[in-house]
Amino acid sequence: MPILIDAHVHIQPEFSLENFFSSAWNNFSLAVEQSDISGSVDFVLALTEGAGCDVFSSLKKLAKPLPEYLNKPSSTASWECYLTAEPDGLIIRKDTASMYLIAGKQLISKENIELLSLFSSAAIENRSLSLQDLALAVSAKGGLPVVPWGVGKWFGERGKTVERLLNTKQHISIFVGDNGNRPIFWPFPALLKNALDLGIPILSGSDPLPLTSHSTRPGSFGAIFMEDELSIEAPIDSLRKIFSKTNEISGYGLGVGPFQFIIDQLQVNLRKQMGK
Repeated sequence: MPILIDAHVHIQPEFSLENFFSSAWNNFSLAVEQSDISGSVDFVLALTEGAGCDVFSSLKKLAKPLPEYLNKPSSTASWECYLTAEPDGLIIRKDTASMYLIAGKQLISKENIELLSLFSSAAIENRSLSLQDLALAVSAKGGLPVVPWGVGKWFGERGKTVERLLNTKQHISIFVGDNGNRPIFWPFPALLKNALDLGIPILSGSDPLPLTSHSTRPGSFGAIFMEDELSIEAPIDSLRKIFSKTNEISGYGLGVGPFQFIIDQLQVNLRKQMGK
């Protein structure tokens, strides 16, 4: 069964959860249609929550037991959360539509480089470890370390630090990430190409910014696995097994247009200046 995963997801305070999950479902479904995929498909939203943000825990408190998901069809007008057998996994369902929501963290290294810890809610203090040590710590706590591309974040010394990490032989799986905020006119980043040459897969995501308009972005940019299947009870265990055995990941989705990119960056920088 094919799996589509958005591997860089933020649920910002400005977002309506109902609109967020509906948009994710619609975007995933559109990607399936455009990729000529037939049959059943699993959709996964991998959260990457920053410091001070823990929407996953709030949703988990509202979640219903897994047997209700397995035994009782949903006929509600809104999205509902269901527990899995894993503490960091939820199922989101509305009528016949369902998706997996997986906990994860967005971390910052000593060098001020972003690192994602997918599939784990374990806390690691920001700016306390070098990028290499942070990746090792993430893996030790059960997370999947991903170094995501970001506007201006891989230039200069920071870019050299990322390059050193990619060229260092590790006993852990490391991924790099592209994201939907990279504009269509932006050349494919050299470090992403280097990663592919080294056999390091690209695991992408939409990376919604703290802008109301970005509540429609989840599921619009990500990765596809064609021949795998998730366990309803233990989706994270399934994902870890998938990532441990594959280096072949297909991406889907398009970056933003030049006008939207400029507007988004202006709005984000304005928010920073205003202290939001």
